[in-house]
Amino acid sequence: MLFRYFKQVPTEFYGVEGAPPLKAKAEQRRIKVFSYDLNGRWPFEDGKFDVVFSSQVIEHLHNTRLFVEETYRVLKPGGTAVIMSENLSSLLNCFALCMGYTPFSLMQICGRYLGNPPGLHYNEPIVEPVPIDHPAFAGISGHVRVLTVPQARELFALTGFDAEVRSISILPLPDGRSRVLERIASRRGHFLLIRARKPHYLKRVESACARSPLPLKLFI
Repeated sequence: MLFRYFKQVPTEFYGVEGAPPLKAKAEQRRIKVFSYDLNGRWPFEDGKFDVVFSSQVIEHLHNTRLFVEETYRVLKPGGTAVIMSENLSSLLNCFALCMGYTPFSLMQICGRYLGNPPGLHYNEPIVEPVPIDHPAFAGISGHVRVLTVPQARELFALTGFDAEVRSISILPLPDGRSRVLERIASRRGHFLLIRARKPHYLKRVESACARSPLPLKLFI
């Protein structure tokens, strides 16, 4: 699905997956898969990737800052990170708070959805892939930290990125009405879309790359 967004199709794909069955499926699709804790250091050298893509991951991590710093480190100068997450200040989450309920984005607590009766899966137990005493259980089984638009923008900017952060999809509105309202209530979409670019340090390198495109490497 990602291919439709690329002007240049990547020649190498790398990914992170902890579940053995999903890791095997990814490897069948010629993705080089690694398994490690995304709250810690990543096993890649500096400036390895052209693109880092992450969807619905950052909100599960307790070391959010290190995740962003490692993203910056492994990107080449001029590389881009595309990060998707949920927006704590979305219209839906604000409505829940006004009603005295837990925001929809923070309902899940270690395997159970609690504190918001209108929410999906409210009070339903969930079968988790790891036991409750596993070090990664809290992150796998719920959202640890959900960002807002200005908070994400500041975090990525302080790391050194040129970051564009916006919210999309004002739930529960249908897509057409949501797009219209997004122009007015730009911070009320339920999802965050972060496009962060690592600045070029040498203009001569930028010019050389423009003249002679190199094979593209993508990390997901």
